[in-house]
Amino acid sequence: MNKKLQPTVLAIALAASFGAQAATVYKIENIDEFYKVNGTINNSRSGFGATLNNSGDVLGGASGTFAPLLSDDDQDRLNNNRVDVSLTQLATNASNSSINPTRVVKLIPQSNNSVFEFDTNNLPAFIKIFDETITRDGREVSTIDSFAFDVSDTGVIVGTTSSAAYAVDDPDQSDDNSNKDDPFYVYDYSQRAMVINNGVIKTFEPEFSTYGGLSGITAINDNGLVVGYASTGIEHDSKTRIDSNCLDTYKDAIPLQVCAAGFTDGSRRNTAVQYYLHAFSWEYNNGELTNPKDLGILTSPISDTDADSYNSIALDVNNNGIAVGRSKTFRDQKKEFRYRLDVATVFKDGKVVDLMDHSEDSWRYSSANAINDNNLVVGFMEKSISGFYRKKFFVYDAMSEDITLTFPNDFSTKESDFASNAKSINDKNQVVGSIEVDSQKVDFGRRTHGFIYEHSDQSFNDINDLLTCESKGYIKTGTDWKKYQVEATGGNEQKISYDADITVVDASKIAEDGTIIATALVTLPRVKTRWVDDKGNEVTSTTEGAVEELVVDSNGDPVFDTNASGEPITEQIPRAVILKPTDGEACKVVEEDSINYKQERQGAGFGFGALPVSYTHLTLPTKRIV
Repeated sequence: MNKKLQPTVLAIALAASFGAQAATVYKIENIDEFYKVNGTINNSRSGFGATLNNSGDVLGGASGTFAPLLSDDDQDRLNNNRVDVSLTQLATNASNSSINPTRVVKLIPQSNNSVFEFDTNNLPAFIKIFDETITRDGREVSTIDSFAFDVSDTGVIVGTTSSAAYAVDDPDQSDDNSNKDDPFYVYDYSQRAMVINNGVIKTFEPEFSTYGGLSGITAINDNGLVVGYASTGIEHDSKTRIDSNCLDTYKDAIPLQVCAAGFTDGSRRNTAVQYYLHAFSWEYNNGELTNPKDLGILTSPISDTDADSYNSIALDVNNNGIAVGRSKTFRDQKKEFRYRLDVATVFKDGKVVDLMDHSEDSWRYSSANAINDNNLVVGFMEKSISGFYRKKFFVYDAMSEDITLTFPNDFSTKESDFASNAKSINDKNQVVGSIEVDSQKVDFGRRTHGFIYEHSDQSFNDINDLLTCESKGYIKTGTDWKKYQVEATGGNEQKISYDADITVVDASKIAEDGTIIATALVTLPRVKTRWVDDKGNEVTSTTEGAVEELVVDSNGDPVFDTNASGEPITEQIPRAVILKPTDGEACKVVEEDSINYKQERQGAGFGFGALPVSYTHLTLPTKRIV
């Protein structure tokens, strides 16, 4: 397609709607490390922006496999709060890891999520949580699932982690058990509140820790006040299953620890224990959590046999001690199953404040995701727009006497049907998050871009429109701009050349100086994979216990996947991206034949000239690459 220098459609619309004030321009700081086939960190495929502070610490998460398409797990991470993704009770489609409620417990588990921090050169460095105890072919197997949710300005990282997995003997040593020599692989806990301070990692057991318990820390303020969630009991149906399956039917064949955590072993299975969760706060000082405080919940189960989940979760806290999150409740306090919903909440002065307008029948699920020191709260409300339910981001003053949510306009001067989710707000009242950009009216599957909203002047921008041309992968030749070409070599001397492409699809957090940690989709060569059983035999992807491994040539180099003509093809993979304000000019290059901005896929790209990418000398385990 031809490209030329011209104003974007969105820039014109915003100038007409909000005046001519120039928006902040951004450059990608870590662009040089995007194009690595072995992922953000070794043996990972995908990366996600997690959090940052005002002192320059930036953290991300690594996950995913060498699967040829963007997985459902990847899409969940792009569209939802990271806490939602991490919660065991919501991760029903995870791989054979600690966060899979029915994992195959006689197969070695694998990590699905890891934490990394960017070093002074903006290169990702893996944060090791615990020593691993399982090896395969002489190599450590990564089994720990960990998430970083926040980092204080003094560098204290908070989040959640599993224990390392380890092997235990099969208790059924009878001759009838043909698999008696194969151990079970177990975790002491799937999620526990975690603090990392000066490299020292500590976990904190919740007060209710039957079968391991569940807890996490989602935020920390400058005073050492931390908030999150902790288990307070076991759901009714979950307790019934454990009593029936783990303490009776399987008591002599399956270790209790294995059964309660959820497992699949041939025809025997049990779903993982499900906990009631409450929002909690603690005080952190000198490596210790003290003064645990249950922040409360808006309702309670309908009856003693109610099978539903009743949870409240705190997602952020400001320096004034006000926390925000969400809680289960009933519409208009009608305690019937059909009226259940989760609502955005503010936790302050010992009370749980419901931000739902219960008179709005078209409003349903909502969440308060962040709060700044001006006591402004941001989050989303899911409501019906033109017959479709869409998330719309909101701003709310936590000191207001009434419950009035403001829903800012985005690409239009009136409410659009583009779903949006606000995830962070700084003390300059700058808000970042994600918004849909496709016009086609569908229930799900519309692409998202990262956005920044200035509450002071109500200006709204797609972050991709604020990037410099260099950060979008263009090079200037005379008066024209053109894309860089990526040249890659794979296994069996395969060659591929393509336009570098980066699209910022989500923004996780914004610092006081405007720095943003975000997630971008990056075009990379698609690598070839196959599914194998525990003996290494090739099987179908639906075979129980099958794992995906990378196909390599005789030199151990990954082989690119190809189309029907035998030509290597590309795919898009999420990667963490650091965005810094710059004095440069926003790129005005657009595709000439792009008419509707919201259906336009804007290119974004790589660094300095044509990029040769080599895929040699990679250490790749013969199991699912994560």
